Amino acid sequence: MDQEPWRATKRQERLQGWDIDVAKGESLIATFAALALHSVVADADAAGAAAGRARSIAVLNDLPLAAVVEATTTKRDFEILAAMPAEYTDENERASLNYFRLLSYQSGRTGLWLPRLRTELRHSLITLTERSCLSAPTCADLGEWAEQAGLA
Repeated sequence: MDQEPWRATKRQERLQGWDIDVAKGESLIATFAALALHSVVADADAAGAAAGRARSIAVLNDLPLAAVVEATTTKRDFEILAAMPAEYTDENERASLNYFRLLSYQSGRTGLWLPRLRTELRHSLITLTERSCLSAPTCADLGEWAEQAGLA
């Protein structure tokens, strides 16, 4: 990916075209990803508890990345928001989550932000999945890739 540092990515260009500040848009995409992932983990955890399995980090690690991609398509905003934590570890996290919540109530141009961010997130996850040499990458693989890229 030999991209000149000053050249905006296509995603950044789209964010700018939608009048979304790039830094805020990237932060909201990350927040959306975390909430989608959390909602899938909560579903898997509930299914595991019903089957008598104990809660563990393995639930997260074993989730196929495709399940998170599917959640970005099939889960409605209120289902994603239901995964929002009640407690926060830092003020930036809390601010991002509250901003995300407010966006779900917007109309007009701002009301289009969540569907557009959802599309960007889905595209990013599909791209990661398709570029993987693994047949069914998991969330553990995603974590490993982020670590290798210096993002974790």
